[in-house]
Amino acid sequence: MAIDKSGKWWVGSQPEDLKEYLEAYSSGGYKTHEFRLAKCKCGRDEFFFFADDDEGCAKRICSFCGEAHFVCDSQEWWTNSNPEEWKCAECGSKSANIGVGFSVYEDGEIRWLYVGERCASCGILGCFAGWKVAYSPSKQLMDQV
Repeated sequence: MAIDKSGKWWVGSQPEDLKEYLEAYSSGGYKTHEFRLAKCKCGRDEFFFFADDDEGCAKRICSFCGEAHFVCDSQEWWTNSNPEEWKCAECGSKSANIGVGFSVYEDGEIRWLYVGERCASCGILGCFAGWKVAYSPSKQLMDQV
């Protein structure tokens, strides 16, 4: 894993670089303790990505097979949301790797989650959405990325 931090944007060479990026991104707030990389049922890891940061929800759609999946508990909030489609700020690609960083309490329950993306074309790393998880139990969300 190698992240190029020399330019305007952090650029990751592989999807797993999202873990380091989200750890740095969250360092000024609720720090990331756990990370999960999204994979489709078909085995691919590139998605079209939609999110509403205000409502706290995100959905990914596999760019290979078209399978749609709500990220964590997003389905609950999707109806009232106004999601934006993610597009790379540098190259304009709409295909990304998706990863979620989780900030957890001492008991392992989730406090906050960060949904990050890595452009599948040029590697630019970012965090398109994040939200507070205000209920328990919440550990199951780590298996719903």
